[in-house]
Formats: sequence, C-alpha cells, structure tokens
Amino acid sequence: MKLIWIGAFVLVVASLASLLANRQSGKLIDESLTSTSRVLPDTKLSELQRSTPAYTAQILARLPEPIRQKFAAKMWQALELIIFRSLTLWHAAPALFTILIVGFLEGSWARANQKALVKMHSPMRFSLALVGLGFMPVLASLWIAAPLVVPTTVLVFTIGAVAIVSSRNLVVHAPTQF
Repeated sequence: MKLIWIGAFVLVVASLASLLANRQSGKLIDESLTSTSRVLPDTKLSELQRSTPAYTAQILARLPEPIRQKFAAKMWQALELIIFRSLTLWHAAPALFTILIVGFLEGSWARANQKALVKMHSPMRFSLALVGLGFMPVLASLWIAAPLVVPTTVLVFTIGAVAIVSSRNLVVHAPTQF
C-alpha cells in the first residue's frame, strides 16, 4: 500500500516538474479556460481570470528576492495555470461533495435493505473503499499539475465515479462489530 502512495507522490512531482519545464503553459491556460467555460458560469470564469494573476503575483512576491529574480519569468505561466486549476477545483468542490453524499446515502440504503446483517464484513472491499476515498485528492493534484489539457468535466466525472463507489463500499462493508 505504501508503494502506491509513493508512486502517486512521484507522479504528482513528475507532472509538476514537467509543467514547470514546459514552455507551452500559456497555451494550456487558454485551452483550460475554454474547457472550463462549459462547467462554470461566465461570471465565475471572468472572476477567475481576474483573480488568477493577482494570486500568482502574491505567491511570487513571497519568494526571496534572488529566487524571484531567477525563476519568476520561468515559473509565471506554470504557476498561473496551477492556480487557475486550483480555483476551478475549488468552485467544483460542491458538486464533488454532493456526489459523496449520494454515495453515502446509496450505501446506507443498501445496508439497511440487506436480508440479514452479515457478521463478517469484507476487509478487502472496506480497505479498497478507504484507498479510493484517499485517492481522490491525488487525482485532483494530478489534474492540477498535469502538463496537458484535461477538461474539467472529465475530472468531475472521474472523481465522482470514484467517490460514489468508494463511499458506498465504505458504508456497505464497514465492520458491524469491533
């Protein structure tokens, strides 16, 4: 299990390094704006467009002066893309929380309608559900640091599918007796 988390961490770091080394970040920002316009309303999108450069300037202003002078020009567009995707994910979070609640309610309904309460729970399915729920932030981090354009709808559907299945299995296969 530790190897999975180490691999996920290495993948996020490699994506981040690739994004910083990539000179196509400006193009990725434009494509991300286009794909996000299908998910967020125009008012939120224009607010994100205005606030992203301000947040980027604040973050770069907090760096020490020698590092800022050396890396600010190289990191500006990549950091702007990361901040834009983070803000987009922040605005999509209520949909993801709603999906978690739906999975929890479906699992509660399935558990309540079992013919007889099973004394033995499935530890493998329970731990897979925990891993699935823990993997959702990793998926979000991979999307934020990805050096390619992945539409926001794909992110919401992917995390939503993992959330529904994992939260349902967490409830259905939870231990009944400790």
